[in-house]
Amino acid sequence: MAVNILLSVVAGIVLQATFSISLLIYVLFAVVAIGLSFWERRFLYMLFVVLSAVNLALQVPGKMEYGARDLTFSGIVVGEDQYEHFAKLRIHIDNVCSSRDTIDHRCPVDYYTFKRDVFLGKRLTIKGRIRPSRYAHRPNMLSGTVVSTSVPKHVLGTVFQPVRNYVDVLLQRSFKNEQYSIASGLTLGGSGRLDKELRDVFSRAGILHILAVSGLHVGFVALFLGLLLLFVPIDGRLKFVLIILGLFVYAGVTGFRPSVCRATLMACLFGLARVLQRNVGHNHILNITAIAFLVASPSLFFDVGAQLSFAAVYGILYLYPKIDVLLSKKVRNHYLKLVLRTMSVSFSAQLFVAPLLVFYFQRVPVYAVLSNLLVVPIAALIIFLLFICFLAGTCCTAIFNVITLPVSMLINVLIMLSRFFAGMPGSSVPVIISPLFIMPLYVLVWRRARRWFAWIMMALLAVHSIAFSVECLNVCVANDGILLTTPYDETVLITGKRTAVLQYFVERQGRKEVDYLVAPERNVAVKKGYVQTPGKLQFRNISLGDLQIRVSNHVSLRFRDVDIECDDESLQLAGEGAVVYMVTNGREKEVLHASANLSIIDRMVLDVRLIIARLRLLL
Repeated sequence: MAVNILLSVVAGIVLQATFSISLLIYVLFAVVAIGLSFWERRFLYMLFVVLSAVNLALQVPGKMEYGARDLTFSGIVVGEDQYEHFAKLRIHIDNVCSSRDTIDHRCPVDYYTFKRDVFLGKRLTIKGRIRPSRYAHRPNMLSGTVVSTSVPKHVLGTVFQPVRNYVDVLLQRSFKNEQYSIASGLTLGGSGRLDKELRDVFSRAGILHILAVSGLHVGFVALFLGLLLLFVPIDGRLKFVLIILGLFVYAGVTGFRPSVCRATLMACLFGLARVLQRNVGHNHILNITAIAFLVASPSLFFDVGAQLSFAAVYGILYLYPKIDVLLSKKVRNHYLKLVLRTMSVSFSAQLFVAPLLVFYFQRVPVYAVLSNLLVVPIAALIIFLLFICFLAGTCCTAIFNVITLPVSMLINVLIMLSRFFAGMPGSSVPVIISPLFIMPLYVLVWRRARRWFAWIMMALLAVHSIAFSVECLNVCVANDGILLTTPYDETVLITGKRTAVLQYFVERQGRKEVDYLVAPERNVAVKKGYVQTPGKLQFRNISLGDLQIRVSNHVSLRFRDVDIECDDESLQLAGEGAVVYMVTNGREKEVLHASANLSIIDRMVLDVRLIIARLRLLL
C-alpha cells in the first residue's frame, strides 16, 4: 500500500510541475475522487494524486512587488553549501524593511557570497533585491550586500552554528588545501569545496558520492552516541531518545541535507520499531520516509541530493538481497564471499543511481565498483577518526594531534587512489541522452510493468521521431550566450563572454562541442569553424542554409519567414539562471521558459514541452 501511495504522490507532483493546472480544477477532481472512493477504494489513490499536486501548487514561493529600488531583507541562514570560490546560502527571510516601515514577509531565498565564513544559523541583513522565482520548486534569488551579521537566540544560532563553527575551525587548523576540502566534505558534506580538477578526478573514478553525507555518517554518529551511553545507567528508551536528538543536531550542523534527513528519519523509524518490538520491513520504512519527505516538501522531488540518496538506498534494498542469495548458493569461500558481498552493495547502489549520474555528469564511471571497494573502507576509517578528533579536541589536544597524522596520510592515499582509477584507460564513458529515455529504466523494478517497458520505449521513440521530423530551428537564449541548432543538427554558439563556463553551458544543453563558434575567444570545443566576435561598430553576416545570422551589438536571426531579435530585452527576459527556448519551423514560433540548472525531472518536463511545441508546429 505504501508503494501505491508513494507512486500516487509522485504522479501528482509531476502532473503539476508539467502542466500547472489551476486549483479549481483540482478541487473538482478531489470531489469526484472522494465520491468514487465510496464505491471503489482504489480511487483513493487518485485523491492522493490530486492532493500532492495541490500541495506543490500551494508551495509556490510567495511573490511580492518589491519595486525598482533596493530594500533591506533580514533572515536566518538555514542551509549552506561551500564551493571553491563562493558559498550558496539558503535564507528564510522573515521581514523586509524600507526607509519608512517594516513588513512581515516570509519566503525562502538563495543568496550567493564570495566571503569565507560559517553562515549556518546566523541572521543576515542584506540590502538588495529579490527576483521572484518562476517555478514552484525553485526559491527566490536575492542579490545585494550584507549590511550586518548576528547570531540570533534560535536553535540554529545557539546549537547548530557553534558546533558547525567548531568543526570548521578545527579542520582548517589541522589540514590544508585539498586535505581540508576532502575532510570537510566527508564530515559536513559537499564536493563543492574541491577544485575543478580534483572534482573531475573523483567523478571519473566514481567516488564523488563519498563527499555527500549520508547513512554512513549518520551510522557513525549513532555508533558514537551509543558507545558514550553504553555504560550510563538509564532506560534503553531514554537512550534511544538521546541518540535521535544527537542525530537531529548532526542533521542541523550539515544544513539539513536531504540525504542526512532521510537517514535520520529512517534511523528513528527503525529504532522506534525496535523499541515497540514491531517487525517492519526495510522497504516499507524507506517508502514511508519518502512519502513523509514529499508531503512535507514536494520540491525535494527535484533536489539532486534527495534523488541520489533515495535511488542508492532503493538499489541496495532491492538488488542486494537478490545478489546475496545468489552468492550464498554459488560461492563457498568465506573470504571471497565477503569481498563479493562488499562489491555487490556498491554495485547495487551504483546501478540504481547510474541513470541519474548519466544525466548530471554525462558520463558513466567504468571502474566505480572496483574503486569503491578500496575507497569506501578508507573513507569510512577517515570519518571514524575525524569524529574521534572532534571529541578529543574538546578535552585533550595531544590525542587530537596524534590522530590527525594518520588522517592526513589516509586522505593522501584517497587522493592517490582516485587519480589512479581516473587515469586508467576508459575510466569513464561519455553519454549524452535525454532523460525521457533514461528514467523509464526504473520501470524494470516492477515485475508487472516489465512487459510494458518495450511498448513504453517504442511509444516514446515514435513520438520523439515524429516531433523531430519537423525541420525546425532551436534557439536557446541564456545569460551565457545564444545556442542555435539548425534543422540539419548543426550547432552555433554566439556569445560575447570569455569565461570557461561556456563549455559547461554547452554540455548542459546536451552537447560536448559545437559546429560553429562566434565568440571573443575559443573557449569551447569547435568542430567546423570559429568566427571572432566583432567590435561594437562592426557586424558580421553568417549564412547557414535557410538561416541568416547578423551579429553586431545584438544578434538578429532570420529563418525562412520568421525574424528573431536576440537583443538586450531577450537576455533580460532570460536573466541570470534562466533560459528562453524558441522553436520555429520558418512560419510560426513557440517560446518556452526554463531554468539554467535543471534537475533530471525538470529536464524531462522541458523535453516533453519541447516535443509538444514541435508537434504544434507540425499540426
